[in-house]
Amino acid sequence: MKRLFVDDVTPRAGEKVGTGMVVMVRFSQGIRNRKKVERALTVTSDKSTVGAWFWTKSAGGKPLAIFRPKTAWKPNQRVTVTAELKGLKGAGPNLVGSKNLKHTFRIGDDHVVRIAAKKFRAKAYRNGKLVRTWPVSMGSGGEVRNGVDVLITTSGVHLVMAHSKLERMISPGKEEGDPGYYDEMIPWATRISGSGEYIHQNMSDPACLGRRNCSHGCVRSPGKDAKWFMNWSYRGDRVIITGTKRKLAWNNGWGFHQIPWKKWVAGGALGTPVHT
Repeated sequence: MKRLFVDDVTPRAGEKVGTGMVVMVRFSQGIRNRKKVERALTVTSDKSTVGAWFWTKSAGGKPLAIFRPKTAWKPNQRVTVTAELKGLKGAGPNLVGSKNLKHTFRIGDDHVVRIAAKKFRAKAYRNGKLVRTWPVSMGSGGEVRNGVDVLITTSGVHLVMAHSKLERMISPGKEEGDPGYYDEMIPWATRISGSGEYIHQNMSDPACLGRRNCSHGCVRSPGKDAKWFMNWSYRGDRVIITGTKRKLAWNNGWGFHQIPWKKWVAGGALGTPVHT
């Protein structure tokens, strides 16, 4: 007999996250009957919202159920995810649920950053009010792989994934001595995609900021602004980039808001929205 339980939940228990955050529930075993499991999942919140589950697989190949709000969570509230798995049968051959889960996190203020590629400008909003602007420089382009210019910053709804006071960045697919190779330690780096896009401190050619694109795909910023953003932002904050020729893929990091709502709902086992 195999045991089914929740391996991991993102966000962390007790974590304060942004209003764009999704809930990722990773399971221990392959699941044949996803409907059975989805019925055992409940999301409650202090302030009602509409959301839906979507099924995919984690990087390790395990089942991953993702709950996404239709628009955004209302700010400053608690959200609880429960999984009533103990004794659950029918999710798969010789598979039985082993234990229940109750997992609570918090939604913070509504943080949204809008970056207009053609204006070379970032604007940060808190609860709808503009609180900071700064000049930026994004991907210059010029390196095409499999038909995609990998040096162009992606447009779309990104979510803040991680923060690092000092991040080592190495040019992907290159070796020392190759044209365009770099290996640098970059301060005040906030990750916004799985392919290695960050909002970080500019380390060279300050004349680019606010004037032209000169990065390898990241959003270069003045040091004081990159530091401020890293300390101000939550995981799950929305960073909305517009005006580039490369679109953020839904499975590039946490690009889940890139999937149209009807398609997202159809990706659930039950195919129906949920009111928390």
